[in-house]
Amino acid sequence: MPVATPGGDRRVFALRTASVAALVLALAVTAVLSWATHVVVHDQEHRLVKERAGEVGLLLTSAIGAIPSELAAQGGILQATHGSRAAYEHSATATVAAGPGHLSFAWLRPQPSGSGFVVIAAAGANLHRGEIITGTRAATFRAALRAKQMVATPVMGTGRTLGFALGPPGAPAGTVLYRESALGPVVSPPRQASTAPFAELDVVLYGAPKADSRQVLVSTTRHLPLSGDVTTQALPVGASSWFLSISARRPLVGSVAANAEWLVLFGGILASLLISAVIASAASRRDAAMALYEGEHQIAETLQRSLLPKLPNLPDLELAARYLAAGAGQEVGGDWFDAFPIAGGRVGLAIGDVIGHDLTAASAMAQIRASLRAYAVDGASPAAVINRLDHLVDALGLTQLVTVFYAVLEPVEADGSRLLRFTNAGHLPPLLREPNGPVRPLAGGDSILIGAPIDVNHSEAEVRMQPGSMLLLFTDGLVEVPGVPLGETLDLLASNVALRDDSTDVEAMCDHVLATTTDRERRDDVALLVVQTAVPQPADSGDRRPDTAHEHA
Repeated sequence: MPVATPGGDRRVFALRTASVAALVLALAVTAVLSWATHVVVHDQEHRLVKERAGEVGLLLTSAIGAIPSELAAQGGILQATHGSRAAYEHSATATVAAGPGHLSFAWLRPQPSGSGFVVIAAAGANLHRGEIITGTRAATFRAALRAKQMVATPVMGTGRTLGFALGPPGAPAGTVLYRESALGPVVSPPRQASTAPFAELDVVLYGAPKADSRQVLVSTTRHLPLSGDVTTQALPVGASSWFLSISARRPLVGSVAANAEWLVLFGGILASLLISAVIASAASRRDAAMALYEGEHQIAETLQRSLLPKLPNLPDLELAARYLAAGAGQEVGGDWFDAFPIAGGRVGLAIGDVIGHDLTAASAMAQIRASLRAYAVDGASPAAVINRLDHLVDALGLTQLVTVFYAVLEPVEADGSRLLRFTNAGHLPPLLREPNGPVRPLAGGDSILIGAPIDVNHSEAEVRMQPGSMLLLFTDGLVEVPGVPLGETLDLLASNVALRDDSTDVEAMCDHVLATTTDRERRDDVALLVVQTAVPQPADSGDRRPDTAHEHA
């Protein structure tokens, strides 16, 4: 029978001690790595939620930022028309018709007694001229008079209405401009597809500085308040502040990274599992970032399209327009067009391009287009409108540079012709197609683009459009071809327009012009507006006046 020696016992004890020590050390290292993995994943998740919250906040801020500009544009109309109720109501009614449902506007002043505000002029179904406003809305109006910024109301009543008030200097002295809309009940939208922008987030926006179930503006979930890793953000709304709360519906780091601590804790091949988790997580985040970029590009493009106007139906005039975004990988820009009736039976026509390709350019475009309308609505000459717009852009620093072509089309004369007066601030000259086919660019009225550090009085020119004439206004994205001189592409465009016969209507002309550029990748957005004067029915044949074109200083 073997006999154990003390040395052997010591060696066995030492081996057992080393095993236990190694096991304890391994468990300790595993626990430390598991905890460290938990901390890293949690921090990464929190960072991604915070970044996504910033993106949502940026989109909301951009959308909210258009509201004070809209109210200020109405204030500009009142100042330009010396407080004309009719001009204000005409402009506000057009905005109500073009905007979402349940939208109302009002121009108010305080009652001498101080008990409320009286509606001077209004548009929409919820507010009426002569109505006395008291209570919560009146308190908001008083705050707007003091704040010199836009002030938002809380969510009001069972119908859940929300309003925005703007006092001086945007509104005439001592008065308030007001915009109100009905939010309706808080109903969670159906769950979006996993590839939709922000589908992985639960978003709640409160119309108050803190979370308040009575002040929910919009929510993507019924489970309030949000739980888990919640990121909050204060959104400035003029002089008011709203509260944005965001959490992730599912881990933004990916399911593998979210469970990495358990893989580390129970895995036998620690390094392999960690490397695999990092690679899988990185690939998942990369794919998510690519999908996010495409989704956000579409959101920004949709935002810009929503800022473009709906063409009006005008007598003796045919209108058609197109807007195309640039090629893949490009941001949206500031291309825009507009057509609107103005005083005296005339029509305003405009096209422009704000320099830049981002949401800032799109926002500046909306403000400039609204300002041009405000300056043009009373029938001022094209040069006067562009001079005022140039001063506004320079004074407020809306953007660095912008090109604009603006024209006023006079009413139909006895011989069926119409006089077009125009000014061109650094934009490509439009093409005029005569009824018998000749095509030529509109010359004259040229001046430096808006926003340049040079004081200039923009000039003006005029041309007579015979019945059936067609005018094409476009931005440079239509004719820019890398490596090809601009003059050649403009000549080619004129040739393509001349190829069409007189029976081609404005819609067909838009399609024809765009079809000639489909064989190349566009580097810039394209805005196109086609205008055609009506051909009168045969009756008396008055003397036809020859085309004239001369500049005015």
